[in-house]
Amino acid sequence: MGRVRDELMSTLDPSTPRPSAPTTDVDALLGTVRTVVTGAAFWASIPLPLVVLAALLSGVATAAPLAFVGLVLVNVCCAALGHTYTPAK
Repeated sequence: MGRVRDELMSTLDPSTPRPSAPTTDVDALLGTVRTVVTGAAFWASIPLPLVVLAALLSGVATAAPLAFVGLVLVNVCCAALGHTYTPAK
């Protein structure tokens, strides 16, 4: 039984460091763009619920329902894109 158990266990040593992938200017640029997009989406998702509420209270939602649905979808997309944003310290 011990032999079968030993064969099923991984032989990979988790303390062995993996070589890091070489970074290029394109990788750095993509990282910066990703940070800017997630940051903008995060900060835009903060006031957008207030805009949605104002649209509901002012009657814009009934006057232009397609625009209201678009506004809600923008809010959902911003929340989804910005949820991983962490500001630099």
